[in-house]
Amino acid sequence: MKRISFFFTIWLAVYLFSAHISYCQSAEFNQQARQFYNKAVKNIKIQKYSEALDALNMAIELDPNLAKAYIERGKVQLQLNQLDEASNDFSKSLLFDEKSGEAMFGRAYVSFIKNQYDQALQDFTQAIANGYTEAIIYYYRGVIRMVKQDYTGANLDFSFAIDKKPDFSYAYHDRASAKFKMNDLKGAQGDYEKAIEFSPHFALAYNNLGVIKKEQADYQGAIDAFSKAIVNDSDNYIAYNNRGNARYLSGDRKGALEDYNKAIAMHPDYLSALNNTAVSLSADEKYKEAVEILNKAINVNTEFGMAYLNRGQIKELQGDIEGACSDWKISDKLGIKEARVYLTEYQK
Repeated sequence: MKRISFFFTIWLAVYLFSAHISYCQSAEFNQQARQFYNKAVKNIKIQKYSEALDALNMAIELDPNLAKAYIERGKVQLQLNQLDEASNDFSKSLLFDEKSGEAMFGRAYVSFIKNQYDQALQDFTQAIANGYTEAIIYYYRGVIRMVKQDYTGANLDFSFAIDKKPDFSYAYHDRASAKFKMNDLKGAQGDYEKAIEFSPHFALAYNNLGVIKKEQADYQGAIDAFSKAIVNDSDNYIAYNNRGNARYLSGDRKGALEDYNKAIAMHPDYLSALNNTAVSLSADEKYKEAVEILNKAINVNTEFGMAYLNRGQIKELQGDIEGACSDWKISDKLGIKEARVYLTEYQK
């Protein structure tokens, strides 16, 4: 019986936009405006963002040419989740200095968290050209390139981020994900291991390391990695499901069912675990129970093609060829390639 492939999900790690604050000392600034600006800086340092915003508003009202104040107000508005206002302030700062890498980065970051990836990619690239070359900017640009499926470009950006910050665990993790997409399993494994070296409790890295080990048929290594993911995140139902898959492939169907059931207990509508449970039950010839589970999966999502494929296989084993072909036709329409193979066998 065919097995559903493992779900491999890249979780994007988002950092808070860190403020690079400096006190305004220039004599060119309005003295009173400078006092409000410095008051804002003090409030930002102790995370009193509403008070900081009030002070920056006063500073800009007194001296509308305070370019740095617009940048700091943009950062404060980010903390207050006022995204449009933050973007406007970064753009205003650029009117005073179009080469400001910091302001360009700020505007790019707003676009990034609003999922406006084309604009974010353009602005991140311009910020780098303007001299803003912190590790984080390469990381964010790499994340966008992952979303756009430019895995080669993403790999390069994560490498730049790591060059700037050698202990950047998220960059190692996401570079591993890019390498996985490029079928460089050894390279991906090495990067996941580096991510764990710098962040020993990185549950997602353990989970994805397990996926890599499973792909290389190192089932015990995969089980160990998924187990560590669970130790570091006991609510990680995906890791339970993945460990169940590794146990199934290692021949431990009882352990696999236990893990699938734990995943379903945490997330009753988790399609992968439902489907995998049915596959495991079917392997033990518990066809009625398996069909009931697949029916539940189909009720959760009528377009879940793997459930139709596997239900068709069970019907075939029970001698119901017409019912099997009916399920496979649905699975085929939903894009499951194996279904066409099975249908072809009975259409000869």
